[in-house]
Amino acid sequence: MEPVAETGAAPAADATANSLSPVARIAAIFARPASAWSGLESRTQWWIPLLIFVVISASGTALLHKRALVPMMVEAWDRQVTAGNMTQAQMDKMEDFFSGPVGLTISVVQQVILIPIFSLLVALLVWFGAGFVLGTKMRYRHALEVATWSSLVSLPNYVLTFVLVWFRETFRGVHTGFGVLLPEMETPSKLMTGLGVVLDALGPFSIWYLAVGILGTAALSGAPRKPVTWVMVGLYLAVIVFVAAIAAMTTPSA
Repeated sequence: MEPVAETGAAPAADATANSLSPVARIAAIFARPASAWSGLESRTQWWIPLLIFVVISASGTALLHKRALVPMMVEAWDRQVTAGNMTQAQMDKMEDFFSGPVGLTISVVQQVILIPIFSLLVALLVWFGAGFVLGTKMRYRHALEVATWSSLVSLPNYVLTFVLVWFRETFRGVHTGFGVLLPEMETPSKLMTGLGVVLDALGPFSIWYLAVGILGTAALSGAPRKPVTWVMVGLYLAVIVFVAAIAAMTTPSA
């Protein structure tokens, strides 16, 4: 009986021994993403990159709240006043509210809530692709590890966006992908808005994020990289088209 017990304990011991530290895993995600997933089969660490992402995003939002977010809201309210849908007094009241500490708190809390929700949805897509389409036994927790750890390569994109917004003092018309090739318009049309979403999603930062996610999905699902790539690219393109359509439909007509 003793030899059997020793044999059963070996895989767990090997998994623990091969597990990367959080710092080493962060470095591996950027430098050698194919080998960044060791130990995540048996160790839960998805909350670490999620926390990092939330802190950076919330901090950037706080810094840009008065400089970019509030002016954008005021601009939209001003159009409502001009159209007769809002009074000047209502606009002034809302501007005072969102310029204050409560408005800042609302902006930051939105990031704290939305980013985990987004991560859960991305994990659901990864789980669907690997578990249902490819038929592997990938657990949702493993898909969540892929979604959160691969998101770290999006941080340079976030930082670049924050810098551009800081200098432009608006989020409108800011692109970090191929959407930058589109002509700037004072009032973008529905078509240009949707096209901007598609082009940005095909930019280098987005493709980097997708590639790291593919490597993570293959590593934690055990599926070959080629079919994982086809499935994940297909899902990614479907999501891009959906998001672009929503963005176009919700864009006010010029």
